Amino acid sequence: MNSQELPRFVNEVIRSHELATGLKPLVSHEEIIAYAQSQGFNINQNEWNSYFERDFAQLSDSTQQKILAAQTSHWSWAFRQTSAWRAMLMEGADTNHS
Repeated sequence: MNSQELPRFVNEVIRSHELATGLKPLVSHEEIIAYAQSQGFNINQNEWNSYFERDFAQLSDSTQQKILAAQTSHWSWAFRQTSAWRAMLMEGADTNHS
């Protein structure tokens, strides 16, 4: 495992519209990992879990609750899983509407 692969994947999603669009149908962390792997990024479950947990721990309680309450069926769910990707969402991209 290359410890730089996950940050590289996160950054490439920000840079590449095509890569970012591929996140829209994803509904679990396992699907995010599988998608990254399918795009040539060598990441695994443990690395993702550590990254997510570190990122999540830095958030306010209210932001954590919003992330936990996000509907996996909403197109923005995967984007809400990292701070870097949440910054890509336009204000008003709430999960109460499809």
